[in-house]
Amino acid sequence: MISNFPKSRIDPDLGLNSGEIIKEVSMKKQDLGEVPDLKRTILNLLLQIPEGMITTYKDIALALGDSAASRAVGTVMANNAEPEKYPCWKVVHSNGEVGKYSGEGGVAGKKRRMESEGIKVKADRVENFSEVRFREFDIDPPLPRLKEVQGRVRGLVNQGTSELQSRKAAGVDVSYGPDGVVAAYVELERGGEEPVREETIRQDSVRVPYIPGYLAFRELPVLKKLLEIIREDSLAEVIFVDGNGILHPRKAGLASHLGVTLDHPTIGVAKKLLCGEVDDSDLNFEEKASVIKEGEEIGVSLKTYKMANPIYVSIGNSVSLDQAWKLVLNFSKYKLPEPLRLAHKLAKKKAT
Repeated sequence: MISNFPKSRIDPDLGLNSGEIIKEVSMKKQDLGEVPDLKRTILNLLLQIPEGMITTYKDIALALGDSAASRAVGTVMANNAEPEKYPCWKVVHSNGEVGKYSGEGGVAGKKRRMESEGIKVKADRVENFSEVRFREFDIDPPLPRLKEVQGRVRGLVNQGTSELQSRKAAGVDVSYGPDGVVAAYVELERGGEEPVREETIRQDSVRVPYIPGYLAFRELPVLKKLLEIIREDSLAEVIFVDGNGILHPRKAGLASHLGVTLDHPTIGVAKKLLCGEVDDSDLNFEEKASVIKEGEEIGVSLKTYKMANPIYVSIGNSVSLDQAWKLVLNFSKYKLPEPLRLAHKLAKKKAT
């Protein structure tokens, strides 16, 4: 049973006292789970490009508010199901290279469309590139607003030690397939071989493409929906999340966002290091090394399996870092904690 949570640590950058924190929780908790339709926003920006002009993937990303979205813009272009309505052929690389095109005619078709509007292409590059490059998009950039949400999440994360019996834990993961996205939940008793509960939910699509540092806005909606359904009965005491917690550029990864939104203990588990510095090249089995960012320990690299690379563990919500890595070890047989490993398998199976 979970009880007597200590008060949330207050981020001094936010300037919130405890009363304001409580008010923030009650008034803004619902806002933390709201996600804009970034895919549609990106496509609508294409409609602003004047005839006879082109733009770049990076220019659109900057219009959204973060150059980190450049690859995501390319993904949306590649999956554009309505190229006649949304002219993705008007988007090129930052050096003027035409780039790929998934529409009719491929790259040759892309060049023909450009030339039909008077945009000259030579050797797969746009001529007079700077003269025909459009950047003046009329938009209120959405990504800075998502960063503000992450700032609120960061201020609401409970990093203190909680009273956890840790007899049961669950793992959650998300997988993508031809029929949409599947979120999976697997609950396991400590030392148990078989899950005590398995649940999945499917939705047709996600509203946000993958952007480094913004994973929560892609996967939070489907995970939140699944866990709210399960919560009507009972959630496991602590949840391992396939994603970072405070081991994140803004200390507000998916595990923290989910934990704060649900007000439930979560632990972030990642296979790759997102940020920070760590010396984990010589770790032995069950050893850990601190991940440091700007002089602060934001997670640990943990060797959970002799035959695998370490994983990266961080506070999600309502656990301490010491509790987090010890719980990961307690529930691990292989590289990932067993509830999370099984959730990954289940999500992948249902999605394909």
